[in-house]
Amino acid sequence: MSRTSTKLVQVETMMAKAAEGFGLGRVETMIRVEGGLSNDMWRVATESGEYAVKVMRAHADAADFRGNVEAAFKIEKNAFRAGIACPEPRPTPEGHALLRVDDSWLRVHRWCEGSSPSPGDHLEDAGVLLAKIHRAGEKSARALDDQTREARTWDALAELPGLPGPLSDQLRSAAPELARLCAATAASSRLVTEYADSHGDLDPKNTLFASGRLLAVDWDAAGLRSIVQEAVCLALDWAEDVEGFRRVLTAYADSSGTALPTEAWAFGGWVAALSGWLTYNVEQRADTDLGLREASETCARLLSLHRALDEHVSALSNL
Repeated sequence: MSRTSTKLVQVETMMAKAAEGFGLGRVETMIRVEGGLSNDMWRVATESGEYAVKVMRAHADAADFRGNVEAAFKIEKNAFRAGIACPEPRPTPEGHALLRVDDSWLRVHRWCEGSSPSPGDHLEDAGVLLAKIHRAGEKSARALDDQTREARTWDALAELPGLPGPLSDQLRSAAPELARLCAATAASSRLVTEYADSHGDLDPKNTLFASGRLLAVDWDAAGLRSIVQEAVCLALDWAEDVEGFRRVLTAYADSSGTALPTEAWAFGGWVAALSGWLTYNVEQRADTDLGLREASETCARLLSLHRALDEHVSALSNL
């Protein structure tokens, strides 16, 4: 048997076990879904319908992985029950998100047919969707816990052994600006703001446009989020320019009734998230084309915000 045939048999066996474990019925067909940045996705048709079966890869060996995913799953289930537009999550018979199959963690959702939006599209829809998610989530007030990164942290990242020269040079050149951006968007440790149980990563790749509405998919990062910082994250991820940024937040503010502060700390959540994504790709995936591309593009996005930060902060006063 060829290596490809052996791999196919392994996947077929895994999907059959997943269907049994989640109570989906007999598997009829399965198709690999391309495009995932961190995990593997399969479209699986069974006698009870079509499902998206995700094989979890990113951070799956971490000690807190299962607990984090199950906590996020509770938020996702509550959002679905509250009528938030999202695919139906499918729990195990015991009510869990994750099922262990052949040394991998799997999870399942009802399949939704739709198209993936591009940055610049459906800006108002994105703002309204996040406002609905925030309204449905449990609220609390707490101090921001932003962790800033100093210049020496960025310098050390650029000097990691084995990095390709072009990426190392890009990071070394960017380090001073990245440190200034982190400092400029850091909040006072005494700043208390409103949090809500929320999606946590509602960028275009984690949504689908289906049947005339925008759906929130991939809730793996769900958790407590600063509503101000998450709204700004959303706008930065969806917009291609400052005017688009303003449109997203105008729709969010109109729908939620939230007044957004004209202050740089509102951008700290996005800076922290992209800094973490940049670090992950440099440390864990710099030996792959995907990791190199994500690291380089993420670094460029952070620098772009630094150079236009004042303009974006000013836009918050014109919603």
